Amino acid sequence: MLGPSMEVRYCFTPPDGTPEAVLDQISDLVAYGGSVGTFWVKENLQKAFLIGYALCGDRVVGTSTHKYPKERYLKKIETETGLDLSNYLERGYTAVDPKFRGMGIGGKVIQGLIERAEGQKIYVTIDMDNPWPLRMTHRVGMELAARFINDRTGHELGVFTNETPTEMF
Repeated sequence: MLGPSMEVRYCFTPPDGTPEAVLDQISDLVAYGGSVGTFWVKENLQKAFLIGYALCGDRVVGTSTHKYPKERYLKKIETETGLDLSNYLERGYTAVDPKFRGMGIGGKVIQGLIERAEGQKIYVTIDMDNPWPLRMTHRVGMELAARFINDRTGHELGVFTNETPTEMF
């Protein structure tokens, strides 16, 4: 349980309104989570639509981002699933510090992003063997639109959306 001096506050900022120290902490938290490659994290954050994060004091303890997907990755998903995601933002880099898990922080960050998404369509890919993000994604109203196998890892990924995409084929 957090004491009064350990209050968590939630911030939702565009990249140019996010302090560099916060971007660094978000990058570190995402890397620590280990579920995504980290090569593009900083660049994607700097070009994102909106960054959500939870602070306890001056420490980032949770984060998620609505970002513009890399064209190459988007085409791969479209080829694998037949979904047209060309006008969607990608939700990514969702991570919560292990000491703060189970407190609803990730869900509050994601919900805050959705509320501020200005009607944007959003998708996220999640490993179908990862129960925590699957539950969180369902709780915020995103639905499974398709599945595909990640050829790099061999894992089955689900594509979840807040609006049903049209099929390309």
